[in-house]
Order: sequence, then structure tokens, then C-alpha cells
Amino acid sequence: MNIRFLETALWLAKLKSIKATAEKLCLTQAAVSSRISNLEQDLGVCLFVRGGDGFEPTSAGVTFLEHAQRIVDAHQSLRASMLDPSKLVGSLRIGMTSTLIPTILPELVDTLRRDYPSISISLKTELTEKLLKELEIGRVDLVLGADSEAVHERFEIVPLCAFSMTFVASPRLKLEFTDAALPEELARHPIIGYPPGTRSQLRIDHYFENCGVRPQIIHVSNAVPTNLQLATSGIGIAVVPEAIVQREIASGELLPIKLKRPFVSVNYQAVFLRDQGQGLARAVAALARDVASDYCESVDKRIAWQ
Repeated sequence: MNIRFLETALWLAKLKSIKATAEKLCLTQAAVSSRISNLEQDLGVCLFVRGGDGFEPTSAGVTFLEHAQRIVDAHQSLRASMLDPSKLVGSLRIGMTSTLIPTILPELVDTLRRDYPSISISLKTELTEKLLKELEIGRVDLVLGADSEAVHERFEIVPLCAFSMTFVASPRLKLEFTDAALPEELARHPIIGYPPGTRSQLRIDHYFENCGVRPQIIHVSNAVPTNLQLATSGIGIAVVPEAIVQREIASGELLPIKLKRPFVSVNYQAVFLRDQGQGLARAVAALARDVASDYCESVDKRIAWQ
């Protein structure tokens, strides 16, 4: 049970419609139904019944909603005191990996523009490893990127979410696998990878090494967007977060490859220096986590989760 689940129940009681509640909260109808179901399972009671005018709270639901409203009000009061827009003023340099641009960034920017207009941000996209080095020497204030082994004792970390990874290829390659592909079958084709020594490339290396095969790797320095362009052009097979390739899959530009051996998921996090008085970075990291939670609720749980 969390605040967003309580807010969902309150909006359902007000709007009396799963569809209207989903539109209000920018969720899928399935996500709204799932939140209500989870609340009912946690509490062991039925909270809503469908009536002629839509969803109505049960007697237990009425009691629940009274308490839920108090909790939500208290939470909003707490956040207002901790994230007071009048106190959050200044410029923030954010380093971000390309995976988070189409997934987390849009709502984060909307939230900052709407609720914290006195914060101005500048964005830089790069691989996580390079961004963390820039954080350490003071060239960026906050990094939103993949988990990394480059953990410094001065770094403070706020977990954001996890993304599943998938192999994709252009129909031009005319790949034919009788069933789910084995690593040795994938290794017969060029694999579009990442710069040598990076965490992203090490994941690919370990995936194939554990099966005793060594594919031809095409190393790329410009991260995911370039990898997708190469894959769409039929150059090879790319390994990318499933969340950012949905449009290409839906259009048929790229085909997902079913795997016999799943590829590891990737965790994403916000990182800032704990000893530099970074109250602004800390606040935006907390907002990024909230935005990531909303994003995970809006997509299939096998694609992204917290």
C-alpha cells in the first residue's frame, strides 16, 4: 500500500469510473484496477461495488476513504514543507542516460515547470560511467542513469526503477529461430554493443561468455539511440531496454527476439554528492523517483518496475 494507491481510490470514489480515473491520473485502466485490487487484498475487504451510476464505496470503503483522505492530506502537507517551491530556487545541471529521456524525463520536466518554476535545469546525455566522473569533479549536480560499479563514498543514491532488456533486430536480417533463441544462435550474427569496459557492454560479454560463445561485437559510443539506428538498418542485433523500443516494435521496424536464456534487467538510479549542500539535487532526485513510479504504473510490469 502506498500514497498513490490511496489517491487512486479517492479519485475513483469521486469520478465513479475506472476510465475517468485512469485519464485523470495518466494511467491505464488496468493499472487503476490493479491498484484497487491490491488495496482490497491488503485490507481483506471489498472497497467498491459497481452500481447504476458507476463505482460506489461499500460501507468498509467509506471508512477506508475517510482515513485515506487524512493520510493523503498529511503526506501532501509533509511534501509541501520538505519541497517548498519558494525554497527550491536555482539552476541544476543534470546528467542523464538516453534511456531515461523518452521514459522519465517528460513528466519530470512537466512537474518542474508546473510546480517548481524557480528551478532551471540544463541537461547533458552521456553514458553513466562518464556522467559519474563529471559528478565527482563538479561538472554536473545530479546523475540519472544506470547502476554502476563506480560507487564513490561521497555519492548518495536514490533508486528509481528497473527496465527489462530485449534483443531486437530488423526484418532485413531474416532471422529464423525455430523457438526461443539460444545465445549460440544469436552469436552467429553481429551484436551491436556499447563501448568496451562499460557496464552495459560487460552485461553483453557475460551473457555470451557464460554459454561459451563469443559473437562479433560492433562497439558503439553514442549509446542506445545509435544502437537502434544500426539495428533498424539491419547492421546487427541490438540489446536495449524494452521500454524505449515499443514504437519500433509496433511499427515492425524492429522485431523482438524471444530468448531461451533471459538477459539481465538494468536498475536505474539518481546520484548526487552528499557533502556539497545539494538540497536542490536531493529534492529533484526525490521527484524523479516519484515520476519513475508513475511511469512504471503506466506500462506493462514486465517492462519497467520499482
